[in-house]
Amino acid sequence: MACYFSVREVKAYRITGGVKLVVTTDIPCQLVMRWSLIPPQAHTVPLLRRGLYMHGDRYYCFVAYHDNFQQEPRDTLTHSFIKVPWAVCETRYFHFWGKVGIEVCPSTSPCFQLHLEAEAPPQVHEYLACWHNRDLFSVNPTWATARNGYNPSKYKNYQRPTSELYVKTSGGYSILRAYQNFDTFALPGGAGAAIEEAELGLFITYLSGYHCDLCITKGLWNEPVTPGDFALQTNETTILGSMDTAGMLLDQYNWIPLNATGIAYINQRDTEINQHESYDWRQTAGLLFYPPYWRSQSFTPQTDHKIATIRLRMRRVGSPGTMNVDIYLADASHFPTGSPIASGLIDANTFTTAPDGDWYLVSLAGNPTLTAGTEYCVVLHIIGGDDSNYPEWRGATASEYPNGLHSLSSNYGGSWSAQAAQDGYFIEYEEAKVGGTKFCLRTLFDVNDSAPGAGTNYETHFYSAQAGAGFLPLLKLKLS
Repeated sequence: MACYFSVREVKAYRITGGVKLVVTTDIPCQLVMRWSLIPPQAHTVPLLRRGLYMHGDRYYCFVAYHDNFQQEPRDTLTHSFIKVPWAVCETRYFHFWGKVGIEVCPSTSPCFQLHLEAEAPPQVHEYLACWHNRDLFSVNPTWATARNGYNPSKYKNYQRPTSELYVKTSGGYSILRAYQNFDTFALPGGAGAAIEEAELGLFITYLSGYHCDLCITKGLWNEPVTPGDFALQTNETTILGSMDTAGMLLDQYNWIPLNATGIAYINQRDTEINQHESYDWRQTAGLLFYPPYWRSQSFTPQTDHKIATIRLRMRRVGSPGTMNVDIYLADASHFPTGSPIASGLIDANTFTTAPDGDWYLVSLAGNPTLTAGTEYCVVLHIIGGDDSNYPEWRGATASEYPNGLHSLSSNYGGSWSAQAAQDGYFIEYEEAKVGGTKFCLRTLFDVNDSAPGAGTNYETHFYSAQAGAGFLPLLKLKLS
């Protein structure tokens, strides 16, 4: 008595040079795949019904066919067939017959066909540099002290649209390093996405007469970036990619290819809360307040986002008690107006008494959406306290923050007066996290700890993340 099997499922998987077929049947058996490059021919079987021959069921036959046995050595429910080579754009026709033990099972399976499509070309994805990129620099009489980061500083304004990278030897040694962050945390295809190629694109705006290799290294910094991060970065000297500035062109993107180590580093850094507007680069003053004095710092976000937290640089004198942190809309005079749209509290008694203060993160209830181009105010005040017990908002007296104004109230926020020569340190964040790939751009002299000759200034300028669309640094990834 003949045995019968039923093909329940056929799956095809692309492998190098061909296809792997996996077939599932309803009973354990050994399958044979009969295939051909020629479509099967259809025939009909005549049937005699009441003295008349009529057209009956169709049956198919293969010509110039091949038989291939399954990979498994015994009766199985799952059957594998490795078909290599199988040319791209080639169509094959096949069906199955088999055995149960030594008994031959005639085929009752349908005829299948499979066309091997050409593989899709690799996908190219570009990632814009995140907003909070900035530079650190060190200036000292000797190369060793400059490179090791003795008394380093943040370089110019956080909102500067141009980053700079240099080693200068005029009047000592000056070393500047530029940081970049790219939110590659969610690559298309998930964590297993394969990166075939990677390039860092910089829109170059200035090149000095001297040239050297511009090198990409792993980026190491804290949140927020502090001058001490210069020394943190010094010993990270593995080059992830480089390009001689002599081959760079002005006023266009120049693409620096990442090497194998650089490609492997993509998406290897932890995520962090997404930073937006800030002022935090020159600290020269303490802006104190206690009842009835309130302080306000207006700011103008550059993108729409939900504000969730704000970081402030503070110190204390005595025991100020609880400090209120509120976000208001700003009026035409840059002063707070209306009621708070977000609020938070922090115990000012926990603030450091160190002269330069420290950073403190305050959570804000409400999480309103801030609109790009609309001015808002951060307002600080305390309920208790006096001239011997007060918080001090660390800031500057140079009036260098371009997107807002500092102001002071002497009647609990009833009215305000502009303090044009002051700005308070702040960094505001949304709840979403970014991260994945952080770079530090440095000269080869810096990476190799090799002092350049006297009187030679190696300098490159390129647009930073603050430059706007069409000029931001780009990380281009080719994914398979």
